Amino acid sequence: MLMQLPGYVAGILTTLESHGHAAFLVGGCVRDLLLGRPPSDYDVVTSASTDAIRAIFPHTVPIGARYGTVAVITGHQTVEVTTGKDRFHSSLPGLTGIEADLFWRDFTINAMAMDAAGRLIDPFGGRRDLEGRVIASPGNQAAQRMRDDPLRMVRAIRLSCSLHFTLHPAVFDAIIAGAPLLPRVAAERLRGELDQILLSAHPARGMRLLADTGLLAYIIPELVPMIDFDQKSPHHDKDLFEHTLAVLEASPPRLTVRLAALLHDVGKPACFTQDQEGRGHFYEHHSEGSRMAAAILQRLKYDLPTVETVARLVAEHMSRFAQMHQESLKRLIKRVGEDNLEDLFDLQQADIRGSAPPFDGSALAAMKDGISQIIATRPPMYIKDLAIDGDDLIALGIQQGPGIGQILHQLLELVLQEPDMNQAEILLAKAAEFLSAGAQPGQE
Repeated sequence: MLMQLPGYVAGILTTLESHGHAAFLVGGCVRDLLLGRPPSDYDVVTSASTDAIRAIFPHTVPIGARYGTVAVITGHQTVEVTTGKDRFHSSLPGLTGIEADLFWRDFTINAMAMDAAGRLIDPFGGRRDLEGRVIASPGNQAAQRMRDDPLRMVRAIRLSCSLHFTLHPAVFDAIIAGAPLLPRVAAERLRGELDQILLSAHPARGMRLLADTGLLAYIIPELVPMIDFDQKSPHHDKDLFEHTLAVLEASPPRLTVRLAALLHDVGKPACFTQDQEGRGHFYEHHSEGSRMAAAILQRLKYDLPTVETVARLVAEHMSRFAQMHQESLKRLIKRVGEDNLEDLFDLQQADIRGSAPPFDGSALAAMKDGISQIIATRPPMYIKDLAIDGDDLIALGIQQGPGIGQILHQLLELVLQEPDMNQAEILLAKAAEFLSAGAQPGQE
């Protein structure tokens, strides 16, 4: 089989060959080419040493000294070139050169190579498994491959989601057996695979596989109590975990929304109560869930903006059930942030779709209309929108310090209720009242 490689990739391969070194395209890029998908990047393995690679190519950057990887820069393109010198000379029975290197790769669909002419090297049936849509390991060495790098257990599930492939029974069993090894993997690496699972076309499939193999208990153990949890509510026709997966599937593939969908009900088991009729209730689960979501994402080393946004979405996901007047809607906009409103609406719509039918979106639609009207008219909603500022209060005789901010917040509360009060004369008069009364905002 011959395939046409991009010119800059073929050029790197032929350059290495012209200097007497074997060189092959390897890994996921070969898999994607066979699937007819454009690879996100290209990886090359060569018999040349890292010193030789740097000597051959004028523009290189060492990016993985531990693994002997060098970034070769050609034009505006970058290709990772890794020395396979030691593996090429492996003493594995019957395997030499590139085949010996491929034997140690994680899965057969990633254990294929191509030369500069586009010829496929496939000693372990990778193309067969692509056609059969199976995730298997070269030489049926799944257990050893998981021990070599436990992250491969999560990667297998990620590939199953992104490609919609099944796990070979040996791979499935190896993941179950190797699950206790997962704590050896850095949180940042786990997070990268989890993100790809969540953003795949089949995120629910991935989360079920993480649960079925026992990996979920080592990644987000807070989700495990949700499995088979009977919500005892007429609003739900699924257990808590399956409801969560339905919401996840119904949400758009944006990371903050998918994370919020996964964690929106994580606080429910801790907040569960039953009334005399046996009906389940989860009072304040959105607040508890917000706290738990922040802790989970911090543990997985997400950046602070992501942690704060997801925690805010979880905290507010129940807001569509409230009878919200304009003042309340303004407060919601302030709490969520205008940039996050679309994420909140999408999360709430997915929550509706993941619950028991009929799927009544009228409360959400009313809330969206009210918020749209507020945003269109741009009423004062923030301290910066007030007709006066701290300097005006100092001129009024209020001492500089925390009291200024407290009075501005009190004035904003008045303006949120009555926007027409946002006039300098009125606000200064109110501030003078606070001053003469000697009361701090919020005091009786």
